[in-house]
Amino acid sequence: MTKILLNDALLDALSKKPLPRITVKEICGQADVNRSTYYMYYTDPYDQLRKLEAELMGDLQDFIAGILGENQTDSGQLLFVLKGVLEYIHSKQRMFRVLLECGDFHLQKDILCFFAEKVVQPHKLTDIEDSGLLQKYIFVSNGSFGMLYYWLISGCREDVEALAREISSFIRMLDGM
Repeated sequence: MTKILLNDALLDALSKKPLPRITVKEICGQADVNRSTYYMYYTDPYDQLRKLEAELMGDLQDFIAGILGENQTDSGQLLFVLKGVLEYIHSKQRMFRVLLECGDFHLQKDILCFFAEKVVQPHKLTDIEDSGLLQKYIFVSNGSFGMLYYWLISGCREDVEALAREISSFIRMLDGM
């Protein structure tokens, strides 16, 4: 419960100002937790942010692993996996939105790598040495991330299934390239 309070306080602070201007004192005051308790979990706000991101991505990977079981994603499961990813992100949309809006490029990189490993690569990429295919993959993955980012910052107004279908059709463009 303490970590949840501390992370909520960090997110509140990040929604108002950049990380370098956030202090441990401010986080502890917002969470109503004393500083010695904070230092049991984190060394500073940067450490807290890294751990929050790692936990978020670990939870996403566990969530998708639960959907897939031992199977890798194939083209028949693409829409199913995308819906799972989007449902997870939707369930934690405030956290993802604040972290991405504050310019957290580590999280963006983690999401893009996750997309590469779990969604796009098993669907199409077989020869990563092919520079043309790699360029197309980069285009598709960044475009898919852009769609996801816009969905988050616009308040997730589009239905999860509709967005999953749009991203799926975007990824399937690799088949025609």
